[in-house]
Amino acid sequence: MEIGSQNIGGSTCLGLIILGVNDLMGYIEKVLEKLKQWASKVVEALLGPEMQPEPELIPIPVEDRSRRYR
Repeated sequence: MEIGSQNIGGSTCLGLIILGVNDLMGYIEKVLEKLKQWASKVVEALLGPEMQPEPELIPIPVEDRSRRYR
């Protein structure tokens, strides 16, 4: 079996290294996203759901008939 010459410093090897780094970075991003989701669930379980601000009440004008007849 004969092994052909390889271009170690050439673009083929560099391309494979860059492809590997990009795959690794993508994997790390996915793991970090899962950790964020897990941490959020743990905090919610310990402290309860995140507080939502109460909606601002809108005043509704009402006729006051008792004042009109006086």
